[in-house]
Amino acid sequence: MKICVLHMKIREKVEDNLEAAHIAIQKASEQKPALIALPEYFTVPNCMADFKDAKKISKETCEKTLSFLQEMSKKLGSIFLLGGSVLQEDSRKYYNTSTLWRNGALLAKYKKINPISAEIKAGVSKGNQPIVVDTEIGKIGLLVCADTFDPDLVKSTVDLGAEIISLPVAAMGTHPTVKGHPLTEGIARDYGLFVLKVGNVFSSMRGGRSAVIAPWGILGEVTDAPEDSILTCELDMSRLREYRKTLSRS
Repeated sequence: MKICVLHMKIREKVEDNLEAAHIAIQKASEQKPALIALPEYFTVPNCMADFKDAKKISKETCEKTLSFLQEMSKKLGSIFLLGGSVLQEDSRKYYNTSTLWRNGALLAKYKKINPISAEIKAGVSKGNQPIVVDTEIGKIGLLVCADTFDPDLVKSTVDLGAEIISLPVAAMGTHPTVKGHPLTEGIARDYGLFVLKVGNVFSSMRGGRSAVIAPWGILGEVTDAPEDSILTCELDMSRLREYRKTLSRS
């Protein structure tokens, strides 16, 4: 099964980010993948450098981003679209919300359970419900960035049946420098998962380098080139399920 991860350079304006995402999605769709995935907060200008007011950011980005994702999903048809994340209001609270789309329909949305301190200071609230979506291409668990530092949440998502973890990341400037993918490689190996880690150019050296990770190793990762790129990988679901059988016997 072919999937495409969109590694983006985040621009200074919402509209420029939407245009860049539009171009990347169109290019990726030409490869006829089963799924296309976007980064965390991919429309928030300047890689979250001015992330101080959740209400303001949501007002400027949310409606435009969700409308864009719905429209692109209509054009993609049967291709699943993982919409990175957007800051969405719900009952006067703001959540870092990841979405899954197909044929223009919103299949699921997940509220990040572990927002980082900068998000909390800006007014981002914590979600409380892990989510796994059972699709014809596999069971997709939705997590966002720092959620992977929460072993109980990861296990809860696995216990719901996740075979593929969607992991949009942003890795803000306060994030420590990380070499490689030690945390996500461990999760993929220990639980028998594919992890689709989708970052942006700015965050590459801070642990946000986009990569597709299998239990048996890294299937692909982006370079340090400061430009938009598409990472395309094949997910062998049959091999994954055989690997998971060895875990159940151990």
